[in-house]
Amino acid sequence: MEKIVIAVYVFTTSLALIVLKLGTNAGPPLSIIESKIHLNINVYTVGGVLLYGISFLTYMYLISKFDLGYIIPVAAAFVYILIFVASFFIFKETFTAMKILGIALIVSGLIIMNLKK
Repeated sequence: MEKIVIAVYVFTTSLALIVLKLGTNAGPPLSIIESKIHLNINVYTVGGVLLYGISFLTYMYLISKFDLGYIIPVAAAFVYILIFVASFFIFKETFTAMKILGIALIVSGLIIMNLKK
């Protein structure tokens, strides 16, 4: 069950970031023009915020069930990896040697953290 909750957290957090990034194609969500605050809210912005709400509730559940020293690095690592892959396919961002090395180090860290004594 916990693995499913971790997967839900990783998926909702990653999807929220992707959807919010898509929402910024029409400009930043908040801007100041002539000393007035203007909101640029669209469907993507609302969807991203809703997904972050679900993500936050899932995160609260995770930190109540796991040690912080374990769940924070594991969840963050999976989010980073998923965002890395999604940014390549959705936003056509480039893979550089340093980015690939960073992901390899993250995966290595996950493996080391999960080795049994």
